[in-house]
Amino acid sequence: MTELTRQGEHDTSLAPDQKPMREASRKRVREIVSAAAEHFSEVGFAGSTREITKRAGVTQPLLYRYFPTKNDLIEAVYRTVYLESWNQDWDDALKDRSTPVRQRFETFYREYVRMAFKPIPLRLSYYAGLRGADINQWYNQLIEELILKQLVREHRVELGLPDEAYVSAAQLETAWQIHGGLMHYGWRKHVLNLRVAPDVDQVIADNLDMYFCVAERIYAREFK
Repeated sequence: MTELTRQGEHDTSLAPDQKPMREASRKRVREIVSAAAEHFSEVGFAGSTREITKRAGVTQPLLYRYFPTKNDLIEAVYRTVYLESWNQDWDDALKDRSTPVRQRFETFYREYVRMAFKPIPLRLSYYAGLRGADINQWYNQLIEELILKQLVREHRVELGLPDEAYVSAAQLETAWQIHGGLMHYGWRKHVLNLRVAPDVDQVIADNLDMYFCVAERIYAREFK
């Protein structure tokens, strides 16, 4: 994956007295990525780079100086919208076994939806799914590794089941049901403008209730 920092800071070898130019370059990269995120969230990833340059107030040659291909720009959008918004404190909190696993993940999802359930990230993920874009595969891998597999492992440990890294397809699929259900809630509310249950905290609690009930049945089947 192309590194955004490499795209925006390629001129770090400049002399110290040229530092303001480097900072200006970083600022320009952020403006381009922000304009691209807004544009792609409105029209999908088929949106033109020409429109993005208009929004960012830059020329086409300058855009291609930082992002040689459109896919480079899409990768930068992904890193900015999804990776940079991830709260590193969540990693430790989800593994803190001094707190019941249900409480950990309910707290996490309440914070997560308040961060992620906004028009731009939700619309980008929606359009990515329609287009089959790489950004959707990257995002799904992120969710699986940082959230869903962690949920399965921590739940198994709390039940006294083997503490192993392996997560079966059936266990992972059940975890996806809760996350996918919440994502669909966000899409219906922020992308499709459909009526949804107003209390998102209650929606999270109900989804977790369903998950823990079904997950235990799967463990019983697989750990005979």
